[in-house]
Amino acid sequence: MARVIGLARRCVARAERWPLALSVIALVVATLASWLMARAAGYPAVEAAVDRFNPDWLALVFGARFAAFAGYTLAHGSTLTAREDIPVNRRMKLVAFGASATSLAGGFALDRKALRRAGATAGEATVRVLSLGALEWATLAPVAWICALTLLGTPRVQQRVTIPWAIGLPVGALLAALAVWRLDPRALARKGAAARALGWSVEALARLPVRLRRPLRGSAGFGGMGLYWAAEIVSLWAALRAFGVHPGIAVVTLAYATGHVLTPRSAPLSGTGVTEILLALAFTWVGVPLGDAVPAVFAYRAGLLVLSIPPALLARAEVRGLVDAGGARAA
Repeated sequence: MARVIGLARRCVARAERWPLALSVIALVVATLASWLMARAAGYPAVEAAVDRFNPDWLALVFGARFAAFAGYTLAHGSTLTAREDIPVNRRMKLVAFGASATSLAGGFALDRKALRRAGATAGEATVRVLSLGALEWATLAPVAWICALTLLGTPRVQQRVTIPWAIGLPVGALLAALAVWRLDPRALARKGAAARALGWSVEALARLPVRLRRPLRGSAGFGGMGLYWAAEIVSLWAALRAFGVHPGIAVVTLAYATGHVLTPRSAPLSGTGVTEILLALAFTWVGVPLGDAVPAVFAYRAGLLVLSIPPALLARAEVRGLVDAGGARAA
């Protein structure tokens, strides 16, 4: 197992040297995934949606991406920066590179290495990166839960998506609160690798309420992440409108949250391939026909990839140097 893990890490490290090739692969994978979903929906249904295409909506699809980038950069800085300062220009490049389909490691792995380079210990860097992930879902999940409650009993919205959100989120939040209250991260750190990882997760969750007691940093984190999610959902809503689909904002929000198992920055290659399939399926669960959802999801994802890849490639030299230095420091 150790040899397999070591081989996988070497392969990832080699692939990271060719971000342009990874970007091309990601675009091909996204196109293939969308083609498979179009085939499942039936070409006539997809063609009918394409015939209704209104390019005027693309301005909002693409414009919302800039607001999303600004919001995530603000949340990223307020969450990760503490004693070890990361300059604003470097944070922007980390966010851009990690969110694009130019890295197999994903944005969180880059963040951790950048923090190590800035002087954080391995445990502290891991906890802060996990706290960023916790902030992502702590901002989106309550909104999705409210949307699920408002859509309960709606004829075209399936219970397979509303009931898990309506019940699962409160239960999950209660279990997380109990874990923070009862588990000691320091004690877990002495019980092996798995327990240590659980301790880091508990510590990351414990930092969420602490942020609320710091108005300036807390508002920047939650406000920035809220702006990011709102812009993402608006971009997806505009993509649906471009193909003549008129869903309510609750439907779009619930489908968005359901279709993103992992956020784009935390997934390899920005979740390419998996997101195109899951998001299209999520829309069918909330009443949007698959033939309408497939081209809209493709336009939304293409907008993310096309706009995020060029700045990521421009930031490659500095980000790679930062990551390589961080890896050398960790070793």
